[in-house]
Amino acid sequence: MKIDWTRVKKQTLWNYEDLIEKLQNVLGYDFVIEHYDHTFKQAKSYANKIRSGYLQNQGDKIVFINNMIANLDKFEKLGIKSYSKLICQVETREQCITFLQETDFDFDELIQTLNYLLRWVLPFKTPIREFIDVDSAIQMKYLASLKKNKIGSNLDLIDIGKDKVGRKNLSNITDIPPTYIMGLVHKADISRLAYVRGKTVEHLCGSGYDTLEKLANANLAEMEIKMEAYYKTLGKSLSDFKAVIPLSWMVGGAKILPRVVKV
Repeated sequence: MKIDWTRVKKQTLWNYEDLIEKLQNVLGYDFVIEHYDHTFKQAKSYANKIRSGYLQNQGDKIVFINNMIANLDKFEKLGIKSYSKLICQVETREQCITFLQETDFDFDELIQTLNYLLRWVLPFKTPIREFIDVDSAIQMKYLASLKKNKIGSNLDLIDIGKDKVGRKNLSNITDIPPTYIMGLVHKADISRLAYVRGKTVEHLCGSGYDTLEKLANANLAEMEIKMEAYYKTLGKSLSDFKAVIPLSWMVGGAKILPRVVKV
C-alpha cells in the first residue's frame, strides 16, 4: 500500500485535511444531504448522467468518468452507505490509513474519487459576492444585510431560500425586496453546475438564461444567437465565453442537476 500525502495537493489543489473539511462543509447543508448524499448505487447512476449530460458522451473526460464509476462500484461492494458515510470513515489521515489497510483500496483512487465528489457531484461553495454588482450601492447594501444574517455563500442562500416560506422570511429579516431575493436564489441555483462560478452565471443571466429551468430547456442554436448578441453589447465575442465552458456542457448539466429550488 503506497500513500504519498503530497500527491493529494497535486491532484486536488488542497492538502488532505482541507479537502475533507471542504467536503464536510458542503455536506453540512440540509438540502445537500437531501438531494446529493447518494447511495453508491445512485452514485453510479448519477455518474452516467454526468457522462451523458455534461460531457455529451464525448471528449477526453469520458475515461475519467468511467474510472470513477469503477471506483464507486468498489465502494458499493464494500457496503458503504453513502458519500457522507465514506467521508466519516476517512476523516483523518489515521482513519484513512486504517480504511485503506482494511479494504485494500488504492490511495490515489480514493483521492481521485473525493476530488470528483467535490468538483463534479456536490455543489461548490461560492461567495455570494460573486453574484452581486459591486458597483451598485444598493446591491452592496443588500450584500451587507445578507452577511449580517450569516448568509455568505450560494449554499447558505439556497438552504434558506429554496422555497417560498424561506424566501419570505429572508426578505423580512434582510429588508431586501422579494423579487431581488428570488433572482439571487436563481443565480445561486445555476452556480450548482460543475465548474460554473459567478462570472459565468452573470453572462448566462444577461443573455436571458436566468433560471436553471430556462438553461435546461435551451435550444443550443438559439442560445448561441442570444449570447452572441449579449456579448456584442459588452464589446466581446461569444467565442471567448465558449472557450471556457461549452454551452452544451451547461445545458446538459442543467438537465441532470437535482431540482432543489421551488418557485
